[in-house]
Amino acid sequence: MAESYATLDEYRSLTGDTSTADDRVTSMLEQQSAKLRAECSISAHDVLTADQATLARGLVCDAVRKALSSSNVPWLERSMDGVETSSFSANGFQLSVDLANASGAAWFDTSMLKALKRSLGSAQRMGWL
Repeated sequence: MAESYATLDEYRSLTGDTSTADDRVTSMLEQQSAKLRAECSISAHDVLTADQATLARGLVCDAVRKALSSSNVPWLERSMDGVETSSFSANGFQLSVDLANASGAAWFDTSMLKALKRSLGSAQRMGWL
């Protein structure tokens, strides 16, 4: 099995997430690393340059952070998992909340992914005249 582009310690350092269970983070790092290899056509035998490895680490950590981020509102004492929009009112005050990633999906930052693909030579487009 190919290695993850980021370690648990690197993930914790880059994201500040100290509350998610180690095994869950490790599993997600491996999953997103496999997804990145597939997206960029990186084989298990390819050796990345230092810059490419830094981009890959950043992409994987960011995607995992987005997937594992809590969709709970800190001051609300109930789970908001699966909720996209909610409204609250009390004593004449009203609040609306829109959650950006209610599904917990992981996705790669497009500009960083494009930079990695360019450095790998796989972002070139072919046109016909």
